Amino acid sequence: MASKPSQNQLQKCMRHPECVRNVCILAHVDHGKTTVADSLLATNRLVSKRLAGTLRYLDDRSDEQERKITMKSSAVSLLNALHDSDSNTNYLLLLNVIDTPGHIDFSSEVTAAVRVSDGAIILVDVAEGVCVQTKESIKQAFEQRAKMILVLNKLDRLFVNKDVDEIFLCLSQIIENCNAVVAELYQYTESEIDIEKTDLLFHPEKGNVIFASAIHGWGFTLKHIAAMFTKILPNETVDSLNEKLWNFDYYIDANSKSIKSGAIEKRKTNVFTQLCLKTLKYIYYTIVVRMEREKVDHILDKLNIKNITRDMKHNDIKIQIKAILEAWNPLAETILQQCHKIIPPPCAIPLEKIKYLLNQHFFCEEPYLNECIENLIPHFEKCSSNDEAPVVLYVSKMFCVHKSNLSQNKPKAFVLKSPEELQELRNKEEQKLDSDDSEEVKEEERDIVTVALARVFTGNLKIGDEVYVLHPEYTPDKNKIEENINEFIENNKNITKATVKELYMLFGRELLLVDNIPAGNICAIAGLESAVLRTATVSNTVKCVPFVEQQPQEPIVRNVIEPVNLAELPILRRGLKDLLQSDSCLKVLTQETGELVLLTAGSVHLEKCLEDLRNKFAKIEINVYSPMVSLRETILYETSKYDPKNEESKIVTLTSGPFTVSVVAVCVPEYISDLIKRNYNLLRMIEEHSSQDEDESNEFGEKKFKSQNLNLAISKIKENLKKTFSKKKNFWMTLYDKIWSVGAMNDNINLLINGTEDYKCDIFTKAPKTDNRSSYDFCITNTFKLACKSGPLCEEPIMNCAFIVTKYEFNSDLIENNLLNTASVQLQLKSLFREALEKRPLRLMEPIFTTDVQVNTSILGKVYTVISKRHGKVLDAVGMDEEEKKYLVKAQLPVIESVGFADEIRKMTSGQALPNLKFSHYEIINGDPLYEPVSDDEDEEDIDVESAVRASKLRKELRRKKGLSVDDQVVMHAEKQRTLSKKK
Repeated sequence: MASKPSQNQLQKCMRHPECVRNVCILAHVDHGKTTVADSLLATNRLVSKRLAGTLRYLDDRSDEQERKITMKSSAVSLLNALHDSDSNTNYLLLLNVIDTPGHIDFSSEVTAAVRVSDGAIILVDVAEGVCVQTKESIKQAFEQRAKMILVLNKLDRLFVNKDVDEIFLCLSQIIENCNAVVAELYQYTESEIDIEKTDLLFHPEKGNVIFASAIHGWGFTLKHIAAMFTKILPNETVDSLNEKLWNFDYYIDANSKSIKSGAIEKRKTNVFTQLCLKTLKYIYYTIVVRMEREKVDHILDKLNIKNITRDMKHNDIKIQIKAILEAWNPLAETILQQCHKIIPPPCAIPLEKIKYLLNQHFFCEEPYLNECIENLIPHFEKCSSNDEAPVVLYVSKMFCVHKSNLSQNKPKAFVLKSPEELQELRNKEEQKLDSDDSEEVKEEERDIVTVALARVFTGNLKIGDEVYVLHPEYTPDKNKIEENINEFIENNKNITKATVKELYMLFGRELLLVDNIPAGNICAIAGLESAVLRTATVSNTVKCVPFVEQQPQEPIVRNVIEPVNLAELPILRRGLKDLLQSDSCLKVLTQETGELVLLTAGSVHLEKCLEDLRNKFAKIEINVYSPMVSLRETILYETSKYDPKNEESKIVTLTSGPFTVSVVAVCVPEYISDLIKRNYNLLRMIEEHSSQDEDESNEFGEKKFKSQNLNLAISKIKENLKKTFSKKKNFWMTLYDKIWSVGAMNDNINLLINGTEDYKCDIFTKAPKTDNRSSYDFCITNTFKLACKSGPLCEEPIMNCAFIVTKYEFNSDLIENNLLNTASVQLQLKSLFREALEKRPLRLMEPIFTTDVQVNTSILGKVYTVISKRHGKVLDAVGMDEEEKKYLVKAQLPVIESVGFADEIRKMTSGQALPNLKFSHYEIINGDPLYEPVSDDEDEEDIDVESAVRASKLRKELRRKKGLSVDDQVVMHAEKQRTLSKKK
């Protein structure tokens, strides 16, 4: 667009979903997301072209500008008129783009952005390569079925420091690494199609790879290069040259000016390097390195740049190189064109994605729920905005904005009024003052407004619409809806009624008030803050199912907070409530001691939360106490081949009324745990369908499902279970078909195994109803899930434990008056599970961060020192650049020891090393957490004293923080201590 688009132009384009694209920008921290966003914003005159890349317009928080990292997702709508060179036509494109954080602490913001997007721009810094968060970004986009475009950014850094062959090798390796990540994710899907036959991989010749330098404002695809050089290659068309550019076996024969094969055999430079890399290398070397100003006119002529601007002759080479290359092939225009070609519009969402969003694979066994989904699918496919279409939208997050950023609160333009109009205004002001004096103001008006970031999938959402907020547990009930819909809504706690008060289009920090939002668009909604905590499905019909929920990032760092002035505790609580709603990763707990505990993803996330509390929500001074991370509890794995059912000393038995239950606890091997985790959602769905009607099971009690795809997936998982459980040829090989429950937490894998001889029941098979025990299965399965939430060491969740039920008997004759207190039985069963754990050697598991640190050989030793001092371990040190002697150090670090790690590394290396931390897994602390120091004469040679002392210290600290009892030895007579007597 030549100028900033008007509101009327934007709203007109919103009504045509074929013109709309919803895209998010994903990358590792400092790989250039916000710089790319600035370039796109410059197309609508929201920022100037010269400031694009340095202004960081969407980073509107002061701490974002200071740290130079993005901490929240920000959305903006951009309208541009573009030209399609293939069809020689002009078209309008409304791009709803969301800039996301790259720091690992804010992964939940990335999840919120990807959920409402149809495409993802994956940025990679070519100097750093594919990093930890790059892989996580690709994973999130893949799981949400978002079409991906790869942008290889910061190519300017390579042209200055490397030769063309090294640059080509670097680019091809990055594309190969990204494709390897996609292929690894694809292998866990149920698709039988070869990945090479899909459009999931990145292939430059297909246009889903852009070569760019965001800071200098240029970017191109292979087709742009092909169009540029067809003049000097008369035998080639744009399409034919495009296909050959990324074929490494083609080269240009200088004599015939034609492209020939055999470059690898003849050791010739390939076409891409000859035409593209050498051209750009020459430009950068001439202008930036040698600063040969007399050759600028020659470069402008070769690049076919006609409109010469003053910046192209500027004395500052940064301004000059940006002006020249941005005029040659602007990055923003390239991204806009590729988004239009590759990212599907809202009216062309793949059916597979629609079924995924509506969670059809989960609801397919319920006829009425499946009917509701089938009725919604056509509206999703058409992106219907007519009055007959149901309104269905998804709220991906709640966020807060200052009232001054709402368009209705902006200063109005001055208009000269007549004396009569001025007198009328004075009268209205006087009446308002009189009414204010007569009414007592009870509460100060807040200057913060909480709104919802949402995507409208179908229907036309209007101000004043009454909608239903459907929580994840909601399921429509046909009989109750038809009988009395109002009563159904009132009595269902998983559905809440709300009214849409205001609707906004998003422009980063600015929100523009509009009357309605048609299907296919991203918007902000006011009026849902009391009904939606973080995410929700919203519809104007109750005949809708909630969208599939993404597992949020689990916060692992705990900090106790309190106000400096304890009288302000109620203010802090109110502030925490607002903060909790605006931050999708945060958790707040109240300990038994009454202390408030803030659970955050890391130190940067904690600082952001405290900044918001102090300056936005609570506006009071706050004290923060030493952090404590979330631990896990487990038992040691028995390496010897044994049968736990024959270990009488480890089996615990409960006899309560008519029940007799015997349980033994064992550790789940890692290879089994990994399989269960990968297939957890499928196994959990099969388990939860245990209450189907009897006619849906065959004569052997095996569950049968209506969906053929589901039956196929179940057959496949059964084969994998048998193969994996039989891997080590131990007692596990007999338990692959006896899994009774997989627990309620997919991040903490635990198993309940039915090891009885006379009772056939597992997640794939239902017990016969003629057996009285089948009516009380829930007592055992529910108690198992409850017991997994808190272990015996410090009430932390247990992990990688299996409870094998060796005996399950029930005598109905012992029930008095035909009444059974199941609550009492479940309480006793919980103690039974805990006792079974205590029969084994208990261990604590601590969360582990992985870190990648780029260093040179001169500071390599300092990095190793800091890591080892913090109980970390170096996994690998990969050589990145032999000339510069750079290494990429990959290491693991306990989360407990990570406080201040980044700052210490920076200080030790004088700012040369910039580490990033990402949660990886939980790892067992080798020492006994119940260890107590013993006298010198006892043998401690077989004990890892250091680990034991550390584990014991962590257990006691966590118990104290939770207000649990700690058996500490208290010194009664200090003067009798041996250490004092030795000093005499």
